[in-house]
Amino acid sequence: MRDIIMHIHDSPCQLVLAATGGGAGAIDQLLRYGGGSATVLEALVPYSSKALDELIGKKPEKYVSPVTVRAMAMAAYRRALSLAGNDDGVAEKRLMGVAASCKLSVGDDEREGREHKIFVAIQSFDKTLVRTLILRKERSREEEEYIATCMVVDSIAKECSWTGNLLLEELLCGDEVVEEREATASKEVAQMLALPDNIMNSLDLVSDVVQFDLGGENVTEKPEVIFSGSFDPCHKNHIQMAEQAFNKLGKKVHFEISLTNVDKPSIDLISLQERLDSLRKYKDYVFFGGVLLTVAPLFIQKVNLFEKATFIVGADTVNRLFKTRYYRNVEDMRDMLQYFRNRNTHFLVFQRKGVDLELEPDILDLCEVVPLDDYLDNGTSSTSIRNVVQK
Repeated sequence: MRDIIMHIHDSPCQLVLAATGGGAGAIDQLLRYGGGSATVLEALVPYSSKALDELIGKKPEKYVSPVTVRAMAMAAYRRALSLAGNDDGVAEKRLMGVAASCKLSVGDDEREGREHKIFVAIQSFDKTLVRTLILRKERSREEEEYIATCMVVDSIAKECSWTGNLLLEELLCGDEVVEEREATASKEVAQMLALPDNIMNSLDLVSDVVQFDLGGENVTEKPEVIFSGSFDPCHKNHIQMAEQAFNKLGKKVHFEISLTNVDKPSIDLISLQERLDSLRKYKDYVFFGGVLLTVAPLFIQKVNLFEKATFIVGADTVNRLFKTRYYRNVEDMRDMLQYFRNRNTHFLVFQRKGVDLELEPDILDLCEVVPLDDYLDNGTSSTSIRNVVQK
């Protein structure tokens, strides 16, 4: 353990570590032998559900899962960028967000059949890595905690170019295997994810767009019809909306994904890969114009990027966009509406089952509503699809 820890401290890597449900022993180990200040920028233990919700900016669908631990790692990475100063040379700083999320033994209160799991994720400049271990041997809580600690330390060491033996190699039984999954990004996308918060939250400074066709080619065609969404995943209703828009407007549809969210960590690269994969199956359809990656979570930022564009939106989105309660005052919304008009922005609005469309008369010039008879919404949502997949 000491040799691996000292190797980590001798490397140029710096990190923020967040651990919940287990793995917090890695904090002790990283600081135990001296030299920890060279590596550890900050350590967090968001043990309560509220603390974890605040760290990742939302209530997760599952508290112990690969998705949640990746969100924790991205939040830790964004924190590392802030603490290390992310204005220059981000790629060279070897910053990491490290996270552990565990479901370990609870002793006598254990529910029969409950699986014990350890998830460790690392977010660095251009890579998202998640490691999964399901513990099958009966062990004490203390033994499982030590395994979680070793898994965190091993994961950091490997990212810091450790080539020696790993701590977990002697601790696991025959049917216990650490499974790894990772995704990488181009330098363009990685630099967007590393932008400082003051740029991500600014209307004037948001200008980064990566545009490509999902066939591996960058494209320069000016997008005129834009479908903004998370596409987590893209599903049949999204495709029906895109086809309807193409038929009505006669222009190809570009699917825009913002890598950043309001008050939530940025999209990790595995999640981005999954979303792009869900879109890729439609890349040869006649309506498909390509994909746009931005750091523009707000529509006023999107409008700033794409002048004279028509945005495809659902009823729930347009209700939020044009309601004064979502703004500080009426003047703020009026200024936004005038900005939309100055940029020749329009919205093609699709109704949704169970959602009442609420459009004030003074915004009708900005919107064209597609009748529900023209668009057969079957109630499918990305959330419902994710829930089925996770089960």
